[in-house]
Amino acid sequence: MDLKLVVGLGNPGKEYERSRHNIGFLVVEEMARRQGVVFKKMFWFPALQAKCRIGDAEVRLIEPTTYMNRSGKAVWGAMKKWRVNPVDTVVVYDDVDLGFGGIRVRSKGSGGSHNGMKSVLEWVQTKAFPRVRVGIGPKPKGADMIEFVLGCFADEESLGLEKVVERTADAVESILSIGTERTMNEFNQSQIG
Repeated sequence: MDLKLVVGLGNPGKEYERSRHNIGFLVVEEMARRQGVVFKKMFWFPALQAKCRIGDAEVRLIEPTTYMNRSGKAVWGAMKKWRVNPVDTVVVYDDVDLGFGGIRVRSKGSGGSHNGMKSVLEWVQTKAFPRVRVGIGPKPKGADMIEFVLGCFADEESLGLEKVVERTADAVESILSIGTERTMNEFNQSQIG
């Protein structure tokens, strides 16, 4: 049986729950809600995990409990524990360079300026794994980057946030069922919000 990992990047703790940087968590939480599963603490590596089936695949939804810039430790731990190949590991994270609601699916690439992805790349030692970037930008001119990504969504964004999270969860489920390339064709044009 195929085992797949879907990792949402974010920061643990109540104060970060609805921050822009935590959109990866919101997406895996939406996927867990759809499947009727709950997250449980892992003891082998620093993360929460929810188990489900999506299509033919057994899927582990993962939320690292490290802070964002140490996410790679949890991703590597999960891949090692269940012997999951990089190509079967999907990472979902925020992108300040994409307009709010934009979705970009890629089969490989760099981490750009995203510290969570830089950590993942450092730990797993390959760029060849699918990722889904979710637009949280643009950052207002003169705004502090850290304050912006750790801040909550603006009121007008909050109205569209649910649709963005649902559409991103659809994209991840599409990767799991029809693959990254076909999913890129369907989702990379879309922008919600």
